[in-house]
Amino acid sequence: MQPRQSCVRSSAAEEKKKSKHFMKAILPSPIHATQLRIPDEFITRFGNELNNVTTITVPDGCIWKITLNKCGKDVFFQNNWQEFTEYYSIGYGSYLDFKYKGKSKFNVIIFDSTSVEICYPSTNEEPNIKCPRKISKVETSDKNHGTEFNSASKRAKDAAFFRSTFIKNRYPYVHSDFASKYLKPNVPFKLQNCHGQQWKVFCALQEAGKSAMRITRGFRKFARENNLSCRKEYEFKLIKRKPVVVLQVTTSCTPCRRRCVGSSVEKEVRESKHFKKAILPSPFHANKIRIPDEFIKRFGNELNNVATIMVPDGRVWEIGLENCDEDVFFCNNWREFSEYYSIEYGCYLTFKYKGNSKFSVVIFDATSVEICYPFKDANEEPNTKCLSDDSVVEINDATDLPSENQVSKNPSFKSTIKARRLVSEDFSF
Repeated sequence: MQPRQSCVRSSAAEEKKKSKHFMKAILPSPIHATQLRIPDEFITRFGNELNNVTTITVPDGCIWKITLNKCGKDVFFQNNWQEFTEYYSIGYGSYLDFKYKGKSKFNVIIFDSTSVEICYPSTNEEPNIKCPRKISKVETSDKNHGTEFNSASKRAKDAAFFRSTFIKNRYPYVHSDFASKYLKPNVPFKLQNCHGQQWKVFCALQEAGKSAMRITRGFRKFARENNLSCRKEYEFKLIKRKPVVVLQVTTSCTPCRRRCVGSSVEKEVRESKHFKKAILPSPFHANKIRIPDEFIKRFGNELNNVATIMVPDGRVWEIGLENCDEDVFFCNNWREFSEYYSIEYGCYLTFKYKGNSKFSVVIFDATSVEICYPFKDANEEPNTKCLSDDSVVEINDATDLPSENQVSKNPSFKSTIKARRLVSEDFSF
């Protein structure tokens, strides 16, 4: 199948500047908790525009100031990054889709390990983007450029709560900052629902010599008797410390305010409309690709037999949907679509649901940066090769692995194609 629209040809340099997204996967390395490296190909395109302090805007309306640090040829999100990741429960298995808006400003979409956009924490506060000092170009420095935080990062640092996603047969994760301050291994504390009923539970260390914990003994009874929803994120808030620690448990993925566990008005939020897919080495991905289960739970009843996919180059594709048991696939015309955009092992795609079986998509190559979309004349083959000569392939060989904190609130997803390749340095720290 050919796309319904054609595009006006532009230069490769112009195409590079149009492709402003990059994707990052969070691995279990502790380095990702304190900093995150920006892909080399993105720095090649836009590095000379970046200042030493960036602003990152999240779909919940919060704006974060994150300092950039340059180490050799590498550039990292660093100061305030840890507060950002803790606030949004970003952990192993999460993915982040960054879009560069210019002038060191980024938008970000966060995906959990189900490949669906998270449910963002609700807030009634105004975001604050005051900068601690006049910003300059990216510089090599390990200094802290100020302690002034915006409202979101300050809440993450000061608030006595944590978030964790309930997964059947797994115990909820408690990050080290909260656990070290308020909990002790094998010392009982209580979980409370919105009716004031309490359940005794215990914690155990996640790993010997580390502070992070998991709520273990007693939690399954609490989850069963309060009908916790699988793969939904819950907030555990400290409401009492003496004589025994008490945590209030509420859902954290509501558009206006959190719902108490046990509340009859608790309901599924449908605002998160992105999902991601990673392309693996299996030949299966050449013919069809599965839509994440969590997305289908939210929007499956809205989908028709044919989906419309809009690409940033202006082309519109009609892709057939196939239902096999409980799984739903993009199938008919998927091979033509993937061949046209050279989608192969190592690529990612993020989809945004627009309603009425219509999607928009952003395509990432193996460098984790948005592709240069093909230009094509009547006598030419499509071409997506717009990388610099020294571009480094940055492939995640541990795609779609479970994170310790997950949940989604926006309709999007992403996918990666996987093959027998060495893990690139971008995914190894």
